[in-house]
Amino acid sequence: MRYLLIFIFFLWPLDAFSKTAAYFSPGLDCENQVIRLIEEADKTIDVAIYTLTNEPIVEALEKAHKKGVRIRILTDKLQASNKYAKAITLYEKGFNIRVHSKHRIEHNKFMIVDGERMITGSYNWTDSATWKNSENCLILWEEPKTIEQYQKRFEYLWEINTKEKSDQWFKNKLARSK
Repeated sequence: MRYLLIFIFFLWPLDAFSKTAAYFSPGLDCENQVIRLIEEADKTIDVAIYTLTNEPIVEALEKAHKKGVRIRILTDKLQASNKYAKAITLYEKGFNIRVHSKHRIEHNKFMIVDGERMITGSYNWTDSATWKNSENCLILWEEPKTIEQYQKRFEYLWEINTKEKSDQWFKNKLARSK
């Protein structure tokens, strides 16, 4: 018993009880963590993201969508117009995606998974953020009050950026591209 206590208090890593983890780019750390959280989703994924051009993250979202995870994505309208953006592609594949139309820009970068864990930080879901930029991401779990605050913010943003306006925006973009 004494050895077990010694192990727990002296040899067990101090961060083993942590409910947050920080990662940085350039490099694959943030990208891999976003993908891991998407892959772990059982029921829901709610995303508020400035821009989405990262192909491995898009592929992970598509796999989650195919396995029946309910995904909602809110993104910036101007960034969704970017030629590398994946918003229109995801919309065409049946994703529930809205473009932000109430504030000047949608600059949030967070994802909530199953209402139990989340990732946030400066990390944009782009190749540049992965390979060129100095960015960060923070994962939280077993932090119900903080995650609930983010979930409430997402619900507010989702509500004020209506499906009707977003559908019209996507239809206009698709019509112009043909």
